[in-house]
Amino acid sequence: MMRLLGISLMALFLQSCVSTRSVEDASREPAQVEDRVVINGEVLPLPEERDISATSLPNQPSSSAVVKRLVASAERHQDAGDADTALSSLERALRIEPRNAMLWSRMADIRVGQGDHKQAIQLAAKSNTLAGANMQLRRQNWYLMANAHKALGNFDAAEKFRVKLLER
Repeated sequence: MMRLLGISLMALFLQSCVSTRSVEDASREPAQVEDRVVINGEVLPLPEERDISATSLPNQPSSSAVVKRLVASAERHQDAGDADTALSSLERALRIEPRNAMLWSRMADIRVGQGDHKQAIQLAAKSNTLAGANMQLRRQNWYLMANAHKALGNFDAAEKFRVKLLER
């Protein structure tokens, strides 16, 4: 009898240890996180014109067909003037391939178009850290960084990237 009582108590104890989290809780969407980078809390205006024009890079091979579809979707949305949806597609692609330098560069290009020059510089720099020997992509990023620095009034930094473009 004592043995049966002990087993019953142990079963009750183990049952109370089981998670009571419902299936509904597990299917909730993750929290929304603001994706912009704020430096010194400063918001800067979009410049009227760009001195250096950058050309779009061709699709670079990726290891995932899903990433290719997301990049194509981002291009369609960007062409339609929907930069936020284009960025969303690229962010999803980056969750799949976080070391894909081309994705970081495309995000930088969109951010320049939106006037978010500080974040564009950071994204292009990240792309260059991952680009390796891909000089076409590195040059694209230097164009973006030169334009963004110029728009921010950082003329020395802009000149640094212009010089890099002339050296290569």
